[in-house]
Amino acid sequence: MKVAVSAAGKDLDSSIDERFGRCRYFMIIETDDMSHEALENTNTDLPTSAGIQSASLVASKGVQTVITGNCGPKAMQVLDTANITVITGQHGTIGDVVDQFKNGLLHPSAGGNVPLSPGGSSTEAVRTAVPSGVPGGGRGMGGGGRGMGGCGRGMGMGRRCNSPYGATSPDTQWSYDNASGENELDRLQQQADELKQQLHAIQSRIKDLV
Repeated sequence: MKVAVSAAGKDLDSSIDERFGRCRYFMIIETDDMSHEALENTNTDLPTSAGIQSASLVASKGVQTVITGNCGPKAMQVLDTANITVITGQHGTIGDVVDQFKNGLLHPSAGGNVPLSPGGSSTEAVRTAVPSGVPGGGRGMGGGGRGMGGCGRGMGMGRRCNSPYGATSPDTQWSYDNASGENELDRLQQQADELKQQLHAIQSRIKDLV
């Protein structure tokens, strides 16, 4: 069986790089004879979509299983579409972890263990990230679909914000039509306070991902 392990170095004694999308290398290993190839991850410095593009990269190598520390939900979707099993939560040396895998001690993960970033990639980007020729494959590497979403744009529009990073309730509806000056000021202040909380949460998440 061919597996891909996110790696900090180029040999089996190297540590697992716990970042899937931004790991330095992928160690491509044939478990039958432990022959291996260190594949440089060219997506490490991408500003966005590193997980999706890294998933596309390992899928193009024909691997059946990915072993890593942390994997986001969009990368997980790409790997799942390519029928690749993913095992997360791993650390230590690559050789030791692969031995555990061969002995049946590691179990597949049901989903990504990293939260989706704000304005995460579109479903189309995920679908097309699977290389052609791979089961479930699309049209090559996927791209964009990033934006902050339609959240409360302007007065009187009645838009709702249901951001996972913000404090605004899905039941909150911003509508300033026919509002008195005092009520409008109160509502604007409330919205400003909630947007500050959202911005703080987003900035904190960005720092965690950098």
